[in-house]
Amino acid sequence: MEKVFKAYYVWPRFPSLSLSGRACSLSCKHCNRVYLRDMIDVSSPDKLIRVCRELKERGAVGVLLSGGCRRDGKMMNLRKLLPAIKRVKEETDLIIKLHTGIVDRELAGGIAGAGVDIASVEVVGSERVIRDVFGMGLKVDDYRKTLENLRDAGIRHIVPHVCIGLNAGKLDGEFRAIDLVRDSVKPSVFVLIVLKPTKGTEFEDVKIPDAGDVYRVARYAKESLPGIDISLGCMRPRTRGRVEIERACLLAGVTRMEIPARETLQMAERMGYRIRRIEACCALPEEYEGKVLEICGSG
Repeated sequence: MEKVFKAYYVWPRFPSLSLSGRACSLSCKHCNRVYLRDMIDVSSPDKLIRVCRELKERGAVGVLLSGGCRRDGKMMNLRKLLPAIKRVKEETDLIIKLHTGIVDRELAGGIAGAGVDIASVEVVGSERVIRDVFGMGLKVDDYRKTLENLRDAGIRHIVPHVCIGLNAGKLDGEFRAIDLVRDSVKPSVFVLIVLKPTKGTEFEDVKIPDAGDVYRVARYAKESLPGIDISLGCMRPRTRGRVEIERACLLAGVTRMEIPARETLQMAERMGYRIRRIEACCALPEEYEGKVLEICGSG
């Protein structure tokens, strides 16, 4: 059977939009709203519909809907923008990937009713990280309930992601988070990201997670979720330690990666993989690949 390593290139075909503009009620130690600055503001229904139409006309295949969170972990503005999201789905064939935040049963039903294609859910397995890094009073069980609510609402594709090293670069709850995913849903894809020390945040000077720890988590995910593609997402160190982290994931069995280094692609080829380049988000379920490749082609 042919071995394929998928390399994803998200820009400009799959841009990130913020449902809250630059607003967020949290000041997470690893983010502090910094990443909202690079997203397109779609904080009103008119903006969301107009921007999505324009992106489609310019050749986009999909969008990530993200944004800031409330103190309870729910996405700001999501509920009020659901009708606009539904209209985007009715008027375009854009693939909609949504960062859901914490979701109750009613909101999960609204997300499904709006036609969201991919529910992307961050899963955290440590109450200490939730409290000390995010500044929220949630429990790990709230993430389980979110996954189950999305599952029960009938959303076709649930793609959880777990960040390695959220406790200032150290492991804390990653294995528990993977267990929670395994016991709650059958994900279409499972994504790993890695803490990236970011200027303007409290964690800007922390040590990046050790490549050995990255390997252990990635290998555990591969073994715990048999038959599920494991992907290394875009949020990870891009300078120091980049190749070591990518190499660790490749050796652990990760077969998808967003914007891999040249050295990583060369290593994958030496391991017998054929490289497939896809202009989309690395969380893209396989059923959408044909559509993307038809529009964009492949390398």
